[in-house]
Amino acid sequence: MTARVELDEDFHVHSTWSDGASTLAENVASARERGLHTLCLVDHVRQDTAWVPEFTAAVAPYRGRPGLRVLAGVEAKILDTAGHLDLPLDLDDGVDLVLVADHRFPAAAGPLHPDDVFHAIKSGTTTAAQAIEDLCRATANAISPARCPRRPLLAHLFSVLPKIGLSESAVPDPILTELAWRIARSGALIEVNEKWCCPSPRTVAALAAAGVPLVAGSDSHHCRDIGRYDSVAATVSETAGNVARAGN
Repeated sequence: MTARVELDEDFHVHSTWSDGASTLAENVASARERGLHTLCLVDHVRQDTAWVPEFTAAVAPYRGRPGLRVLAGVEAKILDTAGHLDLPLDLDDGVDLVLVADHRFPAAAGPLHPDDVFHAIKSGTTTAAQAIEDLCRATANAISPARCPRRPLLAHLFSVLPKIGLSESAVPDPILTELAWRIARSGALIEVNEKWCCPSPRTVAALAAAGVPLVAGSDSHHCRDIGRYDSVAATVSETAGNVARAGN
């Protein structure tokens, strides 16, 4: 299956509701100026975040207008290998997508700073293989209906790997294939992320082969960056080239 990613959409745009520099209105105006067809307005949440209903109410006036489909999303980190998310217990009905992210390393006992995992691998306390297995297990568990109450979108998949001294190429083919199958079965979307330049063409190809829907996300924190894709376009192009060569 070809890796198809539309570049006239942006599924990962932050605002002043969390750590963004631009308002919702500025983000929507920028998306329209760039000719985008889909925009997902996203902000970071934790378990004790109380402003989600106000956020979705603020997004509501931009919905249903011609020319631009506007969605509301929240971004939550994976907490542990069981897939628990740092997400409010009662999520507002106005949330369309939950962006599931590896901001910290999801260990069995809870999230670890990536530096701690890096040093654990270097010291031999754990292994690279174990860290990869734990990360993939946590990712797959986090997008299950038991953990994620809205449609999940895996944001910047594997972005934590370089932070612990590993690359996506270290993920064994069988583990990557199994993860791609579980993502496809869950109905989750996968973001090809501009800011963190991930996932890699190899990972994208495995996801596409499993039938996982792929979307583009800038991970913008300023409206000037909405819908601007360099690394995403390069990843899609390289993936398509690899697929074409494999078919010859």
